[in-house]
Amino acid sequence: MKELLHSLGTAEMDELTAGLGHPRYRSGQLRDWLYRHPVGAWDGMTNLPARFIEQLQERYDIEGLKVVERRVSRDGTRKFLFELRDGQTVESVIIPMADHATFCLSSQVGCAMACRFCATARGGLVRNLKSGEIVQQVIALQQDLADDPLPGCHSAHPNVVFMGMGEPLDNLPAVASSIAIMLDPACLGLSRRRVRISTSGPGDGLRKLLDSELNVGLTLSLGGSNDSERKSIMPVPGRTSVSDSLDLAERYGKRIGRRGTVAWVLIAGKTDHLEQARNLADLLARRPFKVNLIPLNPLDDDDLAAPGQERTLAFQKVLTEAGVDAFIRASGGRDIAAACGQLHRRHQAS
Repeated sequence: MKELLHSLGTAEMDELTAGLGHPRYRSGQLRDWLYRHPVGAWDGMTNLPARFIEQLQERYDIEGLKVVERRVSRDGTRKFLFELRDGQTVESVIIPMADHATFCLSSQVGCAMACRFCATARGGLVRNLKSGEIVQQVIALQQDLADDPLPGCHSAHPNVVFMGMGEPLDNLPAVASSIAIMLDPACLGLSRRRVRISTSGPGDGLRKLLDSELNVGLTLSLGGSNDSERKSIMPVPGRTSVSDSLDLAERYGKRIGRRGTVAWVLIAGKTDHLEQARNLADLLARRPFKVNLIPLNPLDDDDLAAPGQERTLAFQKVLTEAGVDAFIRASGGRDIAAACGQLHRRHQAS
């Protein structure tokens, strides 16, 4: 397959344009058609010379994904199943917040982490996404909001979180490249404060992130308050100890000057014990983290469930009374199979 044009950053696009014998301003016009006024076909780029279009078309594609399914929940959550050029599918979600939207993006087709609570993990890893495939998810979600605005959403700038299918740190080069394009004022122009990587915390990936030039937010899904708990819920990330994962995430947060987040998925009878809350509070004492408590969004073929509200509030209380900032984050879209990977699996089975 040809490379996606959306995988090129500004410098690469400028170099390409010059190498094809065209003035530099043509590169800016090209980016306008990719990001400011997105078109899905070459003939939509009406102010570019035919010869330039022909040269680009010989080397690149501009359509990397198409919508296979779009579902809208009663709570406003929108879930998309995209088909890629090779026939594989990935999911993205628009999550309505108080005054803005959050885009949940995928970074891989499938996932190798084998986390117990995740539908994506059931099928294993198929392949990494290209940076252009990640960028095009953002463009597609932006276009959906333009066509069908969210009620009460007054901000034109979404938050973006890599919390969809895949482990983003296992595809760090493409993730980093896509983030650079998202943040580039000449491309999507998002604020780095609005972009966050959510990771299950594999040690190698965290070390690569620490050594990278990325400076976006980080959420670490911990899975357990000790190593045996963590490995039972998250087998592959669990090879990295709880202590090492927190140390690496803390060092990254200090490097970028931004407090990290620990995500704790609450599963009834598994990760909702108050003793676990006390252990978690001890782990995070005097560390620069806040905690997001996320009641499990149940899978459609599993007996795991979220704890009741009373148990969830009791878990939060243990943390807050110990001086740890803890927030309950509702899992939206339960009526549209919004748990990560469910639409993908249903599409594969059909």
